[in-house]
Amino acid sequence: MNGIMQAVSFGGEQQWHHFAGVLLVILLAVLQGRVGRVGAFWQICWALPGTLLHELSHLLVAAVTGGRPVGFSVIPRREGGGRWRLGSVTISRPGPISALPSALAPLALNLVAYYLYLGWGSWFPRDLPHTLLMYLVIYLFSYSSIPSGQDLKVALSSPTGVLLYTAVAGGAWFCWR
Repeated sequence: MNGIMQAVSFGGEQQWHHFAGVLLVILLAVLQGRVGRVGAFWQICWALPGTLLHELSHLLVAAVTGGRPVGFSVIPRREGGGRWRLGSVTISRPGPISALPSALAPLALNLVAYYLYLGWGSWFPRDLPHTLLMYLVIYLFSYSSIPSGQDLKVALSSPTGVLLYTAVAGGAWFCWR
């Protein structure tokens, strides 16, 4: 077995550490899909770290874009039909400048996950526990980045904002192509 581990050594890192990380991500995805079957309490506990990241991203971008956030909660609330609202951010002025970026702010968590991936090896030892922790953190940021249906409704609530950001994105694409 030792010969196999030496054969997969790559630049100070063990490639099998990354394979173990991929297996961890698969395990986390399976657990995430099944955690709701054991009860709402465990589903809420599972989702709490991701909900915190998701709602903090809304809060931060709303504050930066002038949306004036007035409410923040990660306290789960039961809604009709057996559904739960795990978190929310209330914005007092979701205008054309703030509605779209505030609503889609969780997508930026993917950029944070990518930055963490790029820098992880220079911040932490390249051993198995830290490699697995990296995969866990990246998974957490990535699954937290998925916009909810309400996020999409808010993003599209200001046609002027959608046109504005489409024009900005089109102009940027035209200039840098």
